[in-house]
Amino acid sequence: MAASNHKRAIIGLLLVIVGSLFLLDNLGFDIDVPYYLFSWPAVFVVLGIINLLSGNRRSSLIFFGLATIFYLHYYDVINLRDVWPVILIIIGLSFILRKKSRPKSASESSESYFDEVAIFGGTEKKFVSEKLEGGKVSCIFGGSEIDLRGSKAQDGAVIEIFCMFGGVELMLPDDWKVNMDATAIFGGFSDARKTITDKPSATVHIKGFTMFGGGEIKN
Repeated sequence: MAASNHKRAIIGLLLVIVGSLFLLDNLGFDIDVPYYLFSWPAVFVVLGIINLLSGNRRSSLIFFGLATIFYLHYYDVINLRDVWPVILIIIGLSFILRKKSRPKSASESSESYFDEVAIFGGTEKKFVSEKLEGGKVSCIFGGSEIDLRGSKAQDGAVIEIFCMFGGVELMLPDDWKVNMDATAIFGGFSDARKTITDKPSATVHIKGFTMFGGGEIKN
């Protein structure tokens, strides 16, 4: 849990620093920061670092690649207008020539508390804890799929959800009673489990906030 809090603190600090620099620039302050540290390509670098810390290596490579292209364009190494058609051709060929692969199973953990972050990417985790205390899920322009069907929740466990332009899918056992207290703005959160037992093994509280996004509980 300490490692998750440390990772969340690093991501939050990066976002605060970048947002503050852009805000000061918009307010007219003369910030003596080199271009390569204060520019839109730098935003792609930050997004790449955030996704790398979140475990989304594929998304991080995409953002690092975009940052490299914009930096090369700025320093007149390449012409962005000439590169974009080549990039589109490569992406198109990758879809055509990509071999069908077996679906990857979600990574499994036995931790009693989870803390998942998805920013411009996605996460897929499975938890098999014998004493699940709860967890946090944060999605910003991304999505998370959390499978808790193999876990046993402590009565009163709390799962906190924050979604902005993103979504989360929770897969819960049939014998969990769920109390939802979520604020939704242009979004929603629903319990779509098809079968729910009359004798719950535990009561789980889901609290959170969704804006232009939402979540769903399945079994």
